[in-house]
Amino acid sequence: MILTLKELADHLRVNERTIMRMLKSGQINGTKIGGQWRFNSSQIHSLFFPDEGESLEETPLGTARTHYGITISRVLQQERMVLDLKGTDAESVLRELASPARFNALLLDVNDLQERLLSRESLLSTGVGSGVAVPHPRDPIPTLRAPAVAAFGRSKAGVDFGAIDGKPVHLLFMLCCQNIEMHLHLMGRLARLLRNDQFVDGCLNGKTPEDITRLLLEHERAHFLHENA
Repeated sequence: MILTLKELADHLRVNERTIMRMLKSGQINGTKIGGQWRFNSSQIHSLFFPDEGESLEETPLGTARTHYGITISRVLQQERMVLDLKGTDAESVLRELASPARFNALLLDVNDLQERLLSRESLLSTGVGSGVAVPHPRDPIPTLRAPAVAAFGRSKAGVDFGAIDGKPVHLLFMLCCQNIEMHLHLMGRLARLLRNDQFVDGCLNGKTPEDITRLLLEHERAHFLHENA
């Protein structure tokens, strides 16, 4: 479907100046026909609902991509969500989250990823407080078969992670990236999400992986529109 400038602004619930700024910055594409801008609705849909389009894991190894527009929802697939972790300490939880069943298709050596995660924790806990941890390897993994991959885990009982506030960790968001630029980009996106109490509460109470995906999409879309209002 082709949209006019006004139709697109109405669809996204922003003003037309916001659309023009997005167009100028390259965030969206448009074409002038008869002096009037026209926009492809499928391109807009893929921007806000990236998980319904091409998976980032389908990207060939080493393929260069812009970081803009790559969201947590795009790199966190439902098969890597564990809503009832069985581990009782940091090591067992990390090995469970980064299990071969979830990462064999993406890595040459899953054991190496697990050891990298544990090595990072030995330097300084990734428990950031308020019941959340963001485990990740200390260094990027260039041989990862996707630019970035995330996993989500939840422990009802809580796990002692040596978090900075001394509280047990209930939510884990694990990131693994091919390069440091992608890692920093996604860490920034995740940090913004975790500052939102409603998002954290939703992750604690979501009943299915579909609930977590929906929550991510809603909050990422809201943040995108706020940034460009």
